[in-house]
Amino acid sequence: MPNDRPLLDLPQFFPYQFSILAGQISDYIAQIYKQKYGLSKFEWRVIATIGQHRQISAKDICQFTQLDKMQASRAISKLTTSGLVAQQISTRDRRTNLLQLTDSGGRIYVEIMPLVKQQEQQMLSGLSSTERQQLISLTLKLSAQLQQTATENV
Repeated sequence: MPNDRPLLDLPQFFPYQFSILAGQISDYIAQIYKQKYGLSKFEWRVIATIGQHRQISAKDICQFTQLDKMQASRAISKLTTSGLVAQQISTRDRRTNLLQLTDSGGRIYVEIMPLVKQQEQQMLSGLSSTERQQLISLTLKLSAQLQQTATENV
């Protein structure tokens, strides 16, 4: 290595720091759905996404959550086997299965949502209201920019 200096100062490299933060946030929130409900982070993301959309295809879950096909497929399979998610053929496109929460899946969703919202508030409690708004705004802005860049490069 030239001059025995690292080529990249990881603590100051935003993508590295953001990936560390994302992992910390994921682990922090996972305490809720992992301990009491035995759900993996991928299973929780699928339940939360179906809960928000009411009915959604596996392909759309992948796009919405940024899970890859294998992660989503495994989570959907486990949730279906455990009776939390049901599949039905779309009336608009017979090649597509739509996923929805079963009654027990819906109950878990309704139980977990206030807990994860409370966990979110606790996590953000060190930030002022203005800082919270700025964080969300900047995160959405950066995400939109990256999505646009990815689309342009396809």
